[in-house]
Amino acid sequence: MRDRLLQALRDTALRFPGEAPGTARVAAAAGVDEATVLQYLGPADNFAALLCYQQAVPAPVDTRERILCSAARVFACKGLQRATLDEVAADAGMTKGAIYWHFKSKNDLFFALLDHRFQECTIPLSGDIDAASRKFAAGEPKAAMASMFKSGLQRCTTDIEWPRLYFECVAQTRDPEVRTRLADFYERGWAISREVTRTLQAGGLAPTDTDVNISAVFWTALFDGLLLAWMINPDKMDMDVVAEGIIDMLWRGIAPEAVKGE
Repeated sequence: MRDRLLQALRDTALRFPGEAPGTARVAAAAGVDEATVLQYLGPADNFAALLCYQQAVPAPVDTRERILCSAARVFACKGLQRATLDEVAADAGMTKGAIYWHFKSKNDLFFALLDHRFQECTIPLSGDIDAASRKFAAGEPKAAMASMFKSGLQRCTTDIEWPRLYFECVAQTRDPEVRTRLADFYERGWAISREVTRTLQAGGLAPTDTDVNISAVFWTALFDGLLLAWMINPDKMDMDVVAEGIIDMLWRGIAPEAVKGE
């Protein structure tokens, strides 16, 4: 019966996009009474979460984007902990119930924003690699790596509110849900970093004996650390200068001069 009702819920949501289906509509679609719907699916407030878990009904892009844009403004102004979904709904000009139709919690909404930001920062990587390859072919391997590093940092530092929100979220890892979601997010970042390292290795831009897993952890930790330092002292951090200095240090190695030949 529950599978039948879940199918009726999905069908109803598809028939009435943008509207939260009530128990009456689901009952009619399944050919049962509302008491049966309540028994197996619970109240209508649960339906958005049920659809989310089923991953059957994508949110309309325009409404979802409105919510995300409003959330970005409210979170940036109030901070992640102090911001409320009521404030997001008010900014978007809709009810809080409409927010819950697309996102099951404030954390869910934040991680959707984080995913959007992650895509903005990582999609241009292929272009960075192409540009680095051209510099490498022109006999400028060090400049190639520096340009890649600077481009990545520039994308991550276009808006200081993002590092603030991100590290505020990181500070909440006592919450098992937040910790799990962040672990998933980091794994995605590491996977992309591993692929970038393999691409660089194939193009002669990175040593072939580099451990791609260690490389992924290193670059992620380096970016996190630099973002944290920049967030605290933005006026004292010229990222282009820092990037050039870090690549120069890595290029020369950290071994003392006296042992470099060993």
